[in-house]
Amino acid sequence: MPVKRPPRDHYAVLGVPRSASAREITVAYRRLVRALHPDTAPRERPDTAPRDPAVPDDLAAVLAAYDTLRDPGRRAAYDAARRAPAPGATGGRPVPVRVRRTASARPAPQVFDDPDALLRLMLRWLRRADRWGV
Repeated sequence: MPVKRPPRDHYAVLGVPRSASAREITVAYRRLVRALHPDTAPRERPDTAPRDPAVPDDLAAVLAAYDTLRDPGRRAAYDAARRAPAPGATGGRPVPVRVRRTASARPAPQVFDDPDALLRLMLRWLRRADRWGV
């Protein structure tokens, strides 16, 4: 069964590095919850702008991130899932590629620099066209 990758990076949601300790994760979580929770946010007055509608989504993301990262077993499983290759990706081996230069890969002659270049180019095209039966 393919490993399902988590949709958001919980470390980025909390603003901590991947090597953060449990204490650093808790401190970041508390700071964000204090800033985003509707009970700790300043009360709305009629003369102020309404709250940002994305705040409940942000708070839910912070709660989900902390729920995953606070438990050492869940954190290890999360880290393993983040390291797993994306579904459908193959780890195959490298394939040797050989590039050959052909006549069509050569740069086109500068027709405008040499007055006879256009004539030579047209004659070459006519010779090839004759070989192809055109």
